[in-house]
Amino acid sequence: MSVEFISYVDEDSSGNWFIELTDTLADKTVVCINMAEYKKSIEELGAEYGNDIMVKWTKSKTLSPKSYEELNQEMMKLQIEYEDEINQINNQNQYSQENPGFNPNA
Repeated sequence: MSVEFISYVDEDSSGNWFIELTDTLADKTVVCINMAEYKKSIEELGAEYGNDIMVKWTKSKTLSPKSYEELNQEMMKLQIEYEDEINQINNQNQYSQENPGFNPNA
């Protein structure tokens, strides 16, 4: 069963967005001020559960359209990065299955 994480998006007094990432099982919250911090934090926290996590997104009612759009752009970049990593892993697994290497029983 997946562990639920909550990613809550809000703005600071300067109008910059940030994400409060909460591990609901451990009741631990990390504040991330950019997508690099978010990626690192979610990978570190998720590793404790074998990366079997589900992320629920929420946002502040006062989040500006500008911050919302900027965050969406950053999320799209991160999604592309993860898709590239997944494709590389899948391609490596496919190569391994097609070329199993040395087999002493063959």
